[in-house]
Amino acid sequence: MSPAKALRRALSRSADLLWDLALVSQGEQLERLDQDGVISGLDENALLMLLDGPDGAVGVACVDREIMTGVIEVQTIQQVTTMPLEDRPLTATDAAMVAPLIDAALERFAENLAEHPLLPQLEGYRFGAMIEDARSASLLLDASGYRAFRVTIDLALGRRKGTLSVILPERVIAKKPDPATSDAAGPGPHAALMERLPLRLDAVLGRVRMPLSQAQALKPGDLLSLPDDALDGLELRASQGKLVAKGRIGQMNGMRAIRINWPEGEKTARAAAGPRNLAVAAATPEPAAPPEEAAPPEESFDAAMAALPAIDAGEELPDLPPLEPGGNGGDLGGDFDFSSVDAAMDTAGAGDGDFQPATMDFDFDK
Repeated sequence: MSPAKALRRALSRSADLLWDLALVSQGEQLERLDQDGVISGLDENALLMLLDGPDGAVGVACVDREIMTGVIEVQTIQQVTTMPLEDRPLTATDAAMVAPLIDAALERFAENLAEHPLLPQLEGYRFGAMIEDARSASLLLDASGYRAFRVTIDLALGRRKGTLSVILPERVIAKKPDPATSDAAGPGPHAALMERLPLRLDAVLGRVRMPLSQAQALKPGDLLSLPDDALDGLELRASQGKLVAKGRIGQMNGMRAIRINWPEGEKTARAAAGPRNLAVAAATPEPAAPPEEAAPPEESFDAAMAALPAIDAGEELPDLPPLEPGGNGGDLGGDFDFSSVDAAMDTAGAGDGDFQPATMDFDFDK
């Protein structure tokens, strides 16, 4: 389950269990931001809440006034209304009324991400205090990068609509030692740096040929005609345009996705490597040879041999046709009758002084 989908389900389930409130998520958005991006994206009219995390980590929750009002109404008058919003300063009481929803949602958010690789980054957060404004938030945030989850929410069949954002810092998580490999050599001095090296893959939908003058005249909003097989013929290319894999573009959990089709040589290697090695290779695929290069003879032979049908050991093979009986009852182990051969040789050599037939002896017992 993706983190965005896990947060949507956590919010809906928490509102239902806390107050029997129908909370429907209309859409979600996940962004990677730095400190300046987080501060500029905070709404000054929204409720800002500090989130306390493990090891002193600090996050922020931003709740739209519409959502905040609906949550307060369901706790005070047992229903969500459509009355206009009050233009008033927000208080710590407002934050305390919304805190149960935030705490319950964050707890279920972590439960929904069980076995997800991002779980150590996203678990352990809960409501801390109210933040007065974006400037105060800038003094509290100290991480270099953040993940911002923005969810569009519909309360009580559309009576209140707004957005709720959960912004959590990116942290360096110390890996727990594996008992099975505790005696093995530890990571090298540059292991952490190597893990942070960027890897760029370009998704190529198609190629369009046009004059240079037409390309220079392109502007935002112009439409380009793509090939008919653009969705099925997507290519993933690494640096210098080297082809890594091909795939088909689609969607999964509301986000763009690519179903990868490995080249033939990669398929054979990953099938031999086994399911576990295949998963690792799919996460970090090795560059494959371009499709225009011919496969080595050994690979072609192996592919041809693999294509041969298997023979069932229990299947009976058809009998060979019997030999025609020969000189001594057709027994190959006896003496062969060469009388017919001698006659033919005599006829063929008649009148030919250069060719004389000779007698030949065969010993079939050896």
